[in-house]
Amino acid sequence: MIETEYTKVPVKENEVEKIEEINEYGYGVRHVQSFLFFMCLSLGYIARAHLGVTIVAMTNIPDKENSINLVNNEKIENLNNTLVIMNNETQFNDDVGVLGQISVNKTLQLNVLENGTKELIPNNIAGLYLKKFENQTSIWNVHRIYDWAKPTQEMVLGSFFFGYFIMMFPMGLVCQRWGGKIPLQICLFLNGIISVAVPWLLAWGGFKVLCACRVIQGLAQAGLYPCVHTLLAKWVPVNERGSLSSYVYTGSGFGTIVAFQLGGVLADSRWGWPSTFWTTGIMCLIGFTLLTIFGANSPEEHSTISKKEKHYILGHSDDDNKKKSKTPWKKILTSRHVWACFSGHIGSGVSYVFFFTQVPTYMHAILHFDIKNCGLLSSLPYITAFFATITIGYLSDFFCNRHILSIKQARIISNTIGTFLAALCISGVSYTKNSTLAVILFIMTLSCHTACHSGWMVNYIDLAPNYSGAQMAFGNTICNSIVMVLPIIVSSIVTDVANPFQWRITFLLIAGLLVTANVFYVLFMSADVQSWNDEEAKEPEEVKLEENSEK
Repeated sequence: MIETEYTKVPVKENEVEKIEEINEYGYGVRHVQSFLFFMCLSLGYIARAHLGVTIVAMTNIPDKENSINLVNNEKIENLNNTLVIMNNETQFNDDVGVLGQISVNKTLQLNVLENGTKELIPNNIAGLYLKKFENQTSIWNVHRIYDWAKPTQEMVLGSFFFGYFIMMFPMGLVCQRWGGKIPLQICLFLNGIISVAVPWLLAWGGFKVLCACRVIQGLAQAGLYPCVHTLLAKWVPVNERGSLSSYVYTGSGFGTIVAFQLGGVLADSRWGWPSTFWTTGIMCLIGFTLLTIFGANSPEEHSTISKKEKHYILGHSDDDNKKKSKTPWKKILTSRHVWACFSGHIGSGVSYVFFFTQVPTYMHAILHFDIKNCGLLSSLPYITAFFATITIGYLSDFFCNRHILSIKQARIISNTIGTFLAALCISGVSYTKNSTLAVILFIMTLSCHTACHSGWMVNYIDLAPNYSGAQMAFGNTICNSIVMVLPIIVSSIVTDVANPFQWRITFLLIAGLLVTANVFYVLFMSADVQSWNDEEAKEPEEVKLEENSEK
């Protein structure tokens, strides 16, 4: 008889018995690890999402009321595409009137904008004006306002997803081979160092350098979800996987909320938009330090975990050392039910990325919110979405467990709520000029959109729980390939960020994508476990025995 079962760790027999005897264990190291995983997701999304708000402050071009007026016989000369002001008294004006006057007794050199305008663009705090303008000739002056056209802004916003896309599959292999801790450390360290350096690199090399930095950050973050998923499989017992995993994955929403708040508040502060990059970088480096000191790939590698908790985790884990069958890619990619999930994934994922990259700009340019309120209001939909996710998921299970709805019906209804209602709300935004109503519709859009978590997302598990990760990885790859094209589409339509009709076209386009994706999903989805989910790999000894028996 061939033995095909293997123990998880080389422990003694009496220790194996103890593993099975422990049925409950309270707070322990696994909760600390779960917090670290939550922290990594949160920091990753802060570094990823804050630019949606920060770029509004970086490229803000105010109107005449917010510009600097030169008085008392100003002398202005245009020399080699620079604006030179000599021996003048400069008066600063803002929305609340004159903020102060200073005497300029030496030459101040300012870059003229690409469109030829000679207006001086102030920061929000008058105290920074003189310091900002006096140091404009120095590369170390990072408090600048850049005149980037909408296509350039889209290139900057979309560059992250280019790196994220091309490294997704390789990082999945890295996590499987070396565990999740090291890739997460690399992710936090690179994102931290780059974020701290971005303001100076941008002043030196312009938007092209910023794009390169965002690509590197995307490369590093490609392993974020595979790493966290790998670590959860090692650390979270099956009987606690629902609660602890849900807690960990709320890090993405929490990070987005913090990113928008942080971007708005810091951009409006005396330190300006560069402080958002610096703060994000420092937070990532602190997270890297905490993960390095307290994190571990598995309970076996943790130095201070108690034997009792280690036995509890291993005794309630379905992760073993048996050989797994190879992923049946041919059957996955030829299944119309899987492609139905891919359709829902694409519609949901593309619209979500559009939401957190474009809505802050829309709020500032069309709804005329200032930078601080722009960040605050942009984060409100994510706050409500956090609670909507929990509520909708609970209701879906409630109706299924009581046989009020079948699993298939629950998936269809959830996905339809997350697409059709979201499409109606986001379409309505483009037809209203009432800022309060627009914010309410944005909140409703994202709150409805979270219903997709109980639709196509969990449907991957319905179809093939053994290969749900492989399906998710492939669907995410397709989705991000389209996300990379999204900035090109948006910039070709929205050539003037202050034009509401151009924004309306983009909103209706996203709404159409949501509806189309859901129609395809509803027509071809299934909630039944597929036959290829139960294919098991045969051990080499079994193969040899079969060959011998045939002979």
